[in-house]
Amino acid sequence: MVKSEYSPGLISLIPMFYVGWSDSVLSPSEMKFIHQKISALTFLSESDKSQLIAWTNPLNPPDDQIFKSWVNLIKRHASSLPESAKQSMVSLGIEMAKTLHPEDGQIWEADSTVQALTDIEDALGIKNKESYNLILHKIRAGYSFSNEEKKTVSKEIQVLLDGTLLDERNKVKALLQDPAFKLQHFETKEQHREKCLEWLKLLAEQGYGSLGFPKEYGGQDNLVKYGAVFEVMAQHDVSLLIKFGVQFGLFGSSIHLLGTEKHHKKYIEALSKAELLGCFAMTETGHGSNVRGIETTASFDKNTHEIIIHTPNHQAGKEYIGNALDSTMSVVFAQLIVDGENHGVHAIVVPLRDANHELLQGITVKDNGYKMGLNGVDNGRIWFDQVRVPSENLLDKYGAIDAEGNYQSSIANPSKRFFTILAALVGGRIFVGVAGNSISKKALSIAIKYALKRRQFNNAPDQEETLLLDYPSHQARLMPLLAKSYAIHFGLAYLRDQFVTEAMDRRKVETLAAGMKAYSTWHCTHTVQECREACGGKGYLAENQFAYLKADSDIFTTFEGDNTVLMQLVAKGLLSEFRQEFHDEGYRAVIRILAEKISGSLTEINPAFTRKTDASHLLDSDFQYQSFKYRERKMLVSVGERMQRLLKRRVNAYDAF
Repeated sequence: MVKSEYSPGLISLIPMFYVGWSDSVLSPSEMKFIHQKISALTFLSESDKSQLIAWTNPLNPPDDQIFKSWVNLIKRHASSLPESAKQSMVSLGIEMAKTLHPEDGQIWEADSTVQALTDIEDALGIKNKESYNLILHKIRAGYSFSNEEKKTVSKEIQVLLDGTLLDERNKVKALLQDPAFKLQHFETKEQHREKCLEWLKLLAEQGYGSLGFPKEYGGQDNLVKYGAVFEVMAQHDVSLLIKFGVQFGLFGSSIHLLGTEKHHKKYIEALSKAELLGCFAMTETGHGSNVRGIETTASFDKNTHEIIIHTPNHQAGKEYIGNALDSTMSVVFAQLIVDGENHGVHAIVVPLRDANHELLQGITVKDNGYKMGLNGVDNGRIWFDQVRVPSENLLDKYGAIDAEGNYQSSIANPSKRFFTILAALVGGRIFVGVAGNSISKKALSIAIKYALKRRQFNNAPDQEETLLLDYPSHQARLMPLLAKSYAIHFGLAYLRDQFVTEAMDRRKVETLAAGMKAYSTWHCTHTVQECREACGGKGYLAENQFAYLKADSDIFTTFEGDNTVLMQLVAKGLLSEFRQEFHDEGYRAVIRILAEKISGSLTEINPAFTRKTDASHLLDSDFQYQSFKYRERKMLVSVGERMQRLLKRRVNAYDAF
C-alpha cells in the first residue's frame, strides 16, 4: 500500500473538509466549534491540529493544489472501500485512514473517535448520504464543484439579476444565516453597537474588508464584488451595513483614493482587517452639504513640519460621524492653510485615541445619542483644539506639502481640485443607491409573499376567501414598485460597471451617481411604507421587520448628500453639457435644435405617430428607449430656453437656476 503524504488523523477528516469547503463558506460559528473539537481530538498530533485549523482560515482557504491532493487521495480509495464505509463522510474518512495506516486500526474503532468526528461533520452541515453520493460522483467524474453547475440549479431570474456574482452573493447569504449573525432586538444602543462591532470584525475575518483595496496591500482589488457584498448585507441589519460602509468604504477608500503609497503601506492592511478602526469626518454642524464651506482648519507649521487641526467654533464641529466612538483614527476634511494662503478642502489622517482607547489631548467626542434608526452605529460629534499631526498625514494625491514647506498640486485650479477630491469618493453614492434598492427588494419580498398566503373576503359563502394578491388593487400597489426595483437594479449595475471600469467620462458618472442615488433612495422610502401598509397589522409587528426597515432606511435620502441637492447637481450637469454642445458646434447646434422642435411639432399632431397603441409597438424596447430620449431632450431644451429668457431680463444666474 502506497503511503499518503498525510497522517492518519488528517486523512480521517479530509472527506469532510472537502465537502465543507465546496460552498467556500465556513462561518464563524462553524469555525469556533470545529476549533474546539479539533483541539480535543486525542489521536491528532499538535502539527495535525495546526494544519486543520489553518485549513479553516477563510482569509487563506486551501488552494487548488491542496484540493487536487484531496481529490486524488479520495479517488484512489473511495471506490474500493467496503459498502459500510459509504454511508457518511465519517465512515469514509475512517476507512481511508485504516486502509492507509492499518497499524492504527484500534483508534478508529473507538466510540469516542467516531462521535468526535460525527460532531465535526454535523458542525459542517454535511448530509451523510447526500454528501457521500455527491463526493463519489464528482471524484469519479474527475472534476470538482463548478460555478456553472451551481448556476444551473438556481432560478433563471436570480442568474439574470446576480450574473457572474451569483456565487459570491450566495456565500454572503449563507454567512449571514449563521447563528453568529442572528438578527435580534436590542434594548439599548450600547448593546446594538457592541454587536455591530463584533459582526464587523467577523466580516473582516472572512476577508470582506479587503475587497476594494489593491492586492499589494493585502486587498482583493475587486470593487464589483464589494458592491455585491454590500447589496446582500443591506438585507441583514442595516446598522451593520452602515458601519461596514464607514470603515471600509468611507474611511478606507479616502485613504486609498486620496492618499499615496506611504499611506497605503501604513494603513490599508490594518484597516481592512478591522485592526485599525476609523471614521470619516467631513460634515459639520453649521454647513451640512456645503463641504466647500467647512470651517475646520489644517494650518501648516513650517517650523515643526506639522499640521495643526483646529475647530474655530462650536458649529464647526464634525457632525453625525459614524464610528466616532469606536475609532482610533479619523480622516478629517479641513481647509488647508500654508503660508497664510487657503488652498481649499483637503483630507488629513488624525489619530483620535491611544492604545487604551483614551481620547488624545485636544480632541473632544460626544455621542449623538439615540436616532430614529441605525442605533447600532456609533454616530458622534468631534471637535479639535490645536491638534498637531505630522505633515505626512496629509492625504496628498491631489495636493501636497514638499520638504521645503511649499504647497504643490498637479491641479492648479482650486475649484477643479476640490471637485476632483470629491469625485474620488463618488463610489459612496453608488453603493448607497444599491443598498436602498436592496432594502426595497426585501420589503417587496415580504409583502408579496404575505399577499400570496393571506386570504380575505369571498364572493359566495361556499367559496374559499380570495388571496390578497389576486385583488387588482393589491397588484396595483405592489407590482409597479416591483417593476421599478428591477429597473433600478439594472440601472445601478450599469452605473457600477461604468464607475469600476472607468469607461464613462468621470463627470457623467458623477451626474448619473447623484441622480440614481436620489431616485433609488426615494423609491426605497416609498416602497417600504407601501409594503408595510399592504401587510396590514402584521406589517406593524417588529418581528416582520418593517419597523427596522423604515427606521433604518429613512436616512438614506440624506446620506451622501441630500436628495434635492443631488437632483440640482444632476440638473446642473445636464445644463452644462447642453451649454457645451452650443459652445462646440455654434450655429449648427442652434439649427439642429430648431429642426428637432419643428419635427417634434409635426409628430405631436400626426396621429400616425402619436396614437399607435398596439402592444407590439408599446412593448418594443427601442420605442421605449427613444421615447425617454425624446422626453429628456424636450425637457432640457425647455428649461434651457426658460433660463435664457430670465438671464436676458438680467436675473442673476443663481436666481435663474
